Amino acid sequence: MHAEHLARYRLAAQLAPDRRVLDVASGEGYGSAILKAAGARSVVGADVDPKAVEHARARYGADFEVADVSALPFEDGAFDLVVSFETIEHVPDPPRALSELARVLAQDGTLLISTPNKHEYLVDNEFHTIEYSHDEFASMLRERFGQVQVLLQHNWLASAVFDEREAADRDGERSHDASVFKVAGIEPGAELYAVAVCSRGPVPALRPVIVTAATDEAHRLAVRLESAERTAEHWHEEYVEAGQVAERWHGEFLDAKKLVEELRAAYETTAAALQTVYESRSWRILEPLRRVAGFVRGRRG
Repeated sequence: MHAEHLARYRLAAQLAPDRRVLDVASGEGYGSAILKAAGARSVVGADVDPKAVEHARARYGADFEVADVSALPFEDGAFDLVVSFETIEHVPDPPRALSELARVLAQDGTLLISTPNKHEYLVDNEFHTIEYSHDEFASMLRERFGQVQVLLQHNWLASAVFDEREAADRDGERSHDASVFKVAGIEPGAELYAVAVCSRGPVPALRPVIVTAATDEAHRLAVRLESAERTAEHWHEEYVEAGQVAERWHGEFLDAKKLVEELRAAYETTAAALQTVYESRSWRILEPLRRVAGFVRGRRG
């Protein structure tokens, strides 16, 4: 995730030299610091969270202000470059926010704005109020700017060959001269993030930016997938075993049910036979003898 954010700011840094820059939703503040270090004439970081602004001021000593993107406290045309990365999906009124970004942008200025693609960004983020597809995002921007170029930001797995010094670099500060070849590609609409370059005039050309990240996340994902497959296999085995037990119990239940039915039938047959005996004439004639026999048994006892 850090690499994703860093790639966007390194892209914007190409346009920063000698420009008045506004970084909307500046957060921790490192992005504003990158733009300042790239040679911006001035940089203002704006964030709605006062704690984030306080932290950024203390850490970077730059100009950070508490501001809502839907009501920016800046004059019309105050900035030559406005960047707003991963912001528009968080606000309750995106069209109003875009109008504010356009208002504070100079007539010949450039806006860089990004958002996740709702068809590819599958993380359920409770802080997103709305998410856009590639076409929805581009259409919304073209309603406010004469020229819009949508760049595709996506995560690829790279196999890189460096010398020892370059291989050890991990601070994200130094640019590496490298030849890039690709064996996987995407079409518009399949990107993870859309990064739009917006202008009222010609759109400035930007060189592609690649920020490599460790492959441990992919490795951990593979480990988790393997673990999930083993768990699923175990559950399947238990399911099959439970099915066999249930089938056996069902058979035993049917056997018990059959036995109960047979016993009930035998009982009913016996009861009917006894009832016939009790109602017979011979049973009634022998009644006195049965009483005498009972009396004798009683005496013997």
